[in-house]
Amino acid sequence: MILSALFRFITTHSRNHVPLQKRGEGGGKKTGKKSGILRGNMIAILPLFLLPFAGCTTTSRIGTDNWRDYFKPGHTKEEIARDFNLYRGKWWNYYVRGRWFAEGGFYDEAAQDFRKAISLRSQDQRSARSYGMHFWEYFAHRELGVIYYHQGKYEDAKKELEMSRSTADSARAKYYLNKSNEAMIKMTKMDIKPPEIRITSHTNGQVVNTPAAHIRGVATDDAYVNGMSIQGRRLFIELAERNLSFDETVSLQRGENVISIEATDLSDKSARQDMKLMLDLRPPVLYLDDIRIQKRDGRNSAIVTGTITDDHGVQRLSINDTEIPITPGKEVKFQHEIVLTDGHTFSLRAVDVAGNETRGEESLDVKASLWRGGIWDGHTRHTHRTKGAPVMVAAGKLDRAGVRRLLAAGGTTTQPSPAGASHGGTENPGKGSGAASGSHETARDTIPPVIYTDLKSAIVHDTNIFFGIHAHDDNGIARLFVNQQPLDIRPAKHVFFNHLLTLNEGENTVVVKAVDREGNETELAPVKITRKAFYLLETEARYTVALLPFRTFEEDQALTETLYSLLLRAFDEEPKRFNFVERDLTKLEEILREQKIANTELTSPDAAIKVGKIRAAEGMLFGAVEEDSRGINVTLRLVDTETTQVLVNVDVYDEDKSAQNLAWLMHGLSLKVKRQYPMVQGGVIRIAGNGFHVDAGATSGMLVGMKLLMFREVPVGNLVLKEPLDSVARIVQVQPDTSFARISTKGIKTIKKEDLVITK
Repeated sequence: MILSALFRFITTHSRNHVPLQKRGEGGGKKTGKKSGILRGNMIAILPLFLLPFAGCTTTSRIGTDNWRDYFKPGHTKEEIARDFNLYRGKWWNYYVRGRWFAEGGFYDEAAQDFRKAISLRSQDQRSARSYGMHFWEYFAHRELGVIYYHQGKYEDAKKELEMSRSTADSARAKYYLNKSNEAMIKMTKMDIKPPEIRITSHTNGQVVNTPAAHIRGVATDDAYVNGMSIQGRRLFIELAERNLSFDETVSLQRGENVISIEATDLSDKSARQDMKLMLDLRPPVLYLDDIRIQKRDGRNSAIVTGTITDDHGVQRLSINDTEIPITPGKEVKFQHEIVLTDGHTFSLRAVDVAGNETRGEESLDVKASLWRGGIWDGHTRHTHRTKGAPVMVAAGKLDRAGVRRLLAAGGTTTQPSPAGASHGGTENPGKGSGAASGSHETARDTIPPVIYTDLKSAIVHDTNIFFGIHAHDDNGIARLFVNQQPLDIRPAKHVFFNHLLTLNEGENTVVVKAVDREGNETELAPVKITRKAFYLLETEARYTVALLPFRTFEEDQALTETLYSLLLRAFDEEPKRFNFVERDLTKLEEILREQKIANTELTSPDAAIKVGKIRAAEGMLFGAVEEDSRGINVTLRLVDTETTQVLVNVDVYDEDKSAQNLAWLMHGLSLKVKRQYPMVQGGVIRIAGNGFHVDAGATSGMLVGMKLLMFREVPVGNLVLKEPLDSVARIVQVQPDTSFARISTKGIKTIKKEDLVITK
């Protein structure tokens, strides 16, 4: 309390922007001299008095002083010149008087003051220190550029506005830079052609395998591109550019998608380009029609014959990790001889034009396959193979029930073909007791197919999962079903199929069934897949914030309350970046009254931190609304309540104050915050002491002060499960491509290389 009172007293009597008393009031020069001595003495002892309290104060290098608070002169040019006190003629004195001249439309006088301010402080800054702990948003070059624009000096305006942006970017500078370029284009009538749109991420007609396509490219126009839309959705663009890059995510539906992109320049000429993308989520189907095993030169080899089909075209085939030459197409037939090594197993991999792939692995019983004519002890041989050991069945030694028992391992149920079904036989020449040489023995096929799948019961977080199916039958697989839904296949002895399954929230039951040509069926035991939202990706796990009421410079609060509501709504748009712990404006205003925080302090980080700690928020959003006769400017900042670091500082400006455009401005303001404080995912590449290095840096959006949540991916069959780790880290150092973070909670021993992180 003592510190606060002393500071208010000294600053009240020493601030050099307090106007001098009018002549004849309060003792004239003598009183002023004594007052100056008193101020000097008080300032001299201030550091000694403040020393014990140094650790109790928070200093944030951010502009908290506003030119509208500095001094409010009369409305005429003469009143401003007469009443405004330049005191010692510091840069902030001239800058503020220039703003008041400009506000009144006195452009010559304003330009003179801005030029004087620039001669004393040459660079625009968002946080320019004047004296003590006073920081200003200082934009003398920008405001001089605005003056030149209103005077019709567009080239000079452009020069000053670009100078301002080179040291301190602002929405107001971008707005008037667009206006200056637009005015020059219309004066010279130089714009002849509409914009040109070039898409760099995809080609027309391309087949893709991701439901979300990142559409990237550039729109070019000598008259500056200032507006774009993709799929009818307007992009938030502040600065018109000759070469405007775009990067937007578009959701795709299965099959053909037409992506429409439109661009408009400053002279209102527009262009449109359509691009077709095919979304293919179905991998190729791989059929093995025949496997002939032979022995040559003392080595066993297999001649594999098969077919690959895909709706959009097969691109590549590999056997045992060696690419096999094929002619790409929708149906590709192949025959290839492979040398069998120990284990007698070979692998296959087929890839389509979209990048979807199907993998398979086949184990062969070489000894049985080399018996002449497929006869074993005079009985017809049936070989059913899974990824594990093959199952040998001799028709003359096992009845149907025995076959079922043998194949029941792993929860498989079998069903023979109906009595009236037509049965084809496996006809093999044989020899044995009672069998003449060259005679034929026909056996009825009552043995059901064998199915292998890598699907296992698990808890997953993704909406869609892929799982592999391998079905085999010596007489041919005729049909495959997943949850009673038939899969599009053709008959073959071996069918390798990757299936995309869309999961519902909660428990899902998956049943796979195969039917052979004779009608024999095999149905695998039901597999339970539970889909749960991954907590670390949910809004509740995000950085917790609250939004302070906007500071306003007008008595009418209706506009600021409207903007407050629109901004909260904009933050709720996807992607949702923050977890708002307080949305009730009335409750926040009550806290401000209890803490005796005035409207003038709403742009102070210290006030935001105080309220944030009361509401248990990790960060506080705070800002101000400045409205004049022409336009409206809204600033917004994000401060961390623990470190007092200002993480984000953004603004928007426009002269269109319609309700629709105000909503668009708040959309843009929230978007700028999300872009400056994005959700970034990375991987741990090195452990060092109580911290670790991450393979994501400034180019990915990492900032010093960001918190990181940690998790680990665990492969389970064909699925990848995510396990949250009980650790929170904070980034302390950022390089272009890497970052270093320290653990802020216990758990460094649990962190491993290749663990994953995501910004809180």
